[in-house]
Amino acid sequence: PVLRAETPPELEPYPYVQLAAGVEESAPDLWLPQAREALLGDGRHWPGPRETPAPLRPFVQAFRRLRTRIDHQIGGHAVPVQGPVEYEVASAALGGVHSWGTPALDREAERWILLAQFDSDSDAKMTWGDTGALYWLIRPEHLAAHRFDQARLTMQC
Repeated sequence: PVLRAETPPELEPYPYVQLAAGVEESAPDLWLPQAREALLGDGRHWPGPRETPAPLRPFVQAFRRLRTRIDHQIGGHAVPVQGPVEYEVASAALGGVHSWGTPALDREAERWILLAQFDSDSDAKMTWGDTGALYWLIRPEHLAAHRFDQARLTMQC
């Protein structure tokens, strides 16, 4: 059940903002291991822009144009401000000891899915960092078991 909680008296509440929901498509960030494997083959990393295989260039350009709006979102794939949020949560889960691109970090990043993301919102007078976004991620098995205490938060700005 969801219950409205009162704002503690020592805090000023944010303005109430009515939200509406709509259904939209989402796609994984191209830097995620699943996307790299599907497009490039097992174990490969995205090359620099000049080394992107010619057949993939139109796809990569079109894909980047589609993923430009952060916005508020429940489920689907995160739209990051600065690279895949799954890696940030995976790094923290592994104690911050694995470098970008290591197999252990890739495997851990694959274990996290987006629960919700909230963009900075001028109507609600909520700004995360320098107009960034908040991301809550969770492992699918924890979501299925309603273990929301296992969700993790990261912020990008």
